[in-house]
Amino acid sequence: MKFTDVGFITDDVPRIRAFYEAVFGGKAEGNKHHASLAVDGMGFTFLEQKNPAFYYEQTEGASNIILTFNIDNVDAEFQRLVSLGAEVRCEPKTHPWGARSFQVSDPDGNVLNFRNIPRGE
Repeated sequence: MKFTDVGFITDDVPRIRAFYEAVFGGKAEGNKHHASLAVDGMGFTFLEQKNPAFYYEQTEGASNIILTFNIDNVDAEFQRLVSLGAEVRCEPKTHPWGARSFQVSDPDGNVLNFRNIPRGE
């Protein structure tokens, strides 16, 4: 078994596709119903809720999922994402265990957590 991607059910594939292309770079392949983005071994799939081929059920707001990414410079990445218009959920802060992180929401309300964990932790 091999993990392949995270799928996002949405009512606006082009909007969420553009957000993830801007955040992670790269160009997604697909159309207004279904698109996929592969970046550095990560896979993202964007699925229209009422896709002509399948029907996916979308729930209200985020579905209790947080996607976490380790990064080198929390403050620089925070500024970059804010400049892209990402909705800030929590500004950068350093936790008692030494990690520094912040959270933003994608256009559909899914939570993205970006953190830096000090080496040796």
